[in-house]
Amino acid sequence: MAGHAGNFFTAAIGRQSAKGTPQTTPKFKLRVTGDIVDPTVQILDLPETDSSIQRSRAIKVGELIEGSISGFVRADEFGFLAYLHMGAVVTTGASPFTHTITAATQLPYATIHNAFDSTALVSRMADCRIPVLTCSGGAGQALSYSAGVMGLVGLEGETDPVLAVSTFEPLVYPNVTVSYNSATTDIVESFTINSERAASVIQGDTGMTASDSVTGRWGVTGTLRVLFETDAIWRDYLTDSTSGTTHSQTINTVPLNILASRSATADEVSFDTNNAEIRNCVLVPDPAGTPLFYDIEWSAKPDATIANTFEIIAKNLTASYTT
Repeated sequence: MAGHAGNFFTAAIGRQSAKGTPQTTPKFKLRVTGDIVDPTVQILDLPETDSSIQRSRAIKVGELIEGSISGFVRADEFGFLAYLHMGAVVTTGASPFTHTITAATQLPYATIHNAFDSTALVSRMADCRIPVLTCSGGAGQALSYSAGVMGLVGLEGETDPVLAVSTFEPLVYPNVTVSYNSATTDIVESFTINSERAASVIQGDTGMTASDSVTGRWGVTGTLRVLFETDAIWRDYLTDSTSGTTHSQTINTVPLNILASRSATADEVSFDTNNAEIRNCVLVPDPAGTPLFYDIEWSAKPDATIANTFEIIAKNLTASYTT
């Protein structure tokens, strides 16, 4: 019997209409760069006396679906993952389409099919949510993402859904333009974005399967590596003015937009926050004489209009993320 090559794997994902109703026709079949979403068995060792030198006996007390999906950012499928993570989307246009994705109180449920070599091993995981979504990019790289997943119900011996993978190419760093403090003149070597919903699993008297998952507080943080050319960013961070001299108690905030665009109408992803709080800015000398960079840490400032806090806009040929 022959083995199976590790690159023969896909993860199909689709939005469920409701909890407890697995999606049988996924929206996208994802290629991955690593990681996996799998059932995690919860085993309890029972510490009790038994007149034996052997360890305590173990019993199985539960199971969770958890893990992550990692891949390269394609404008169509990444927009869908962003919707599953954020929870709300407004779609406009008519081929191409613009999907404006913002945060909702709770997240949609999704079904994931893991398929090793099409038929060798196919698992279905239902009632999944994506509480964590990260994205990063840097000079000479393709943009990449990681989507953290938690779910409730697993089923084995499934059939790999018939679905073609995306025809979109991954967005790469030459497609990126960063607008920092409403200007695109700074040279940004790399960025990271981390959007996280504080998520919890409710494990009750529902047998091996957890009862549900809920999301709480939401926060967005990130980093920027910006070429040091003048002291404007440094003074703005400390004095809340690019020309200030006296250190201020005010947290410096700047508009921040990270745009990755191959086509302004049909192949684009952008990340936008009206007020990025600059939490740290580091500038360190280098005896080797290499160019100096500001290393900036930021967080999205809460806003009464939640779209102003943080939104993701995806432009592609997908007509709807909700059906």
